[in-house]
Amino acid sequence: MLWLCLDAGLGDTPPAPAVMSVGLGVLALLFGAGAWAMRVGGRAARVPLLAGIALGSGAYALVRLTLPG
Repeated sequence: MLWLCLDAGLGDTPPAPAVMSVGLGVLALLFGAGAWAMRVGGRAARVPLLAGIALGSGAYALVRLTLPG
């Protein structure tokens, strides 16, 4: 969904600048902290979802920041 809204350029909005991916990296850190808190708090069933979202959004943020246009 973020790709459609920020990067695809579908619709009438231009693609977002790559620096906007810093916020996506922060979001990845928050989801990672949530996965850790669920593991520590004894709700291990939620850990894979949160960890997957953290890895996916973090990887996407890194790709957007490092690869040219």
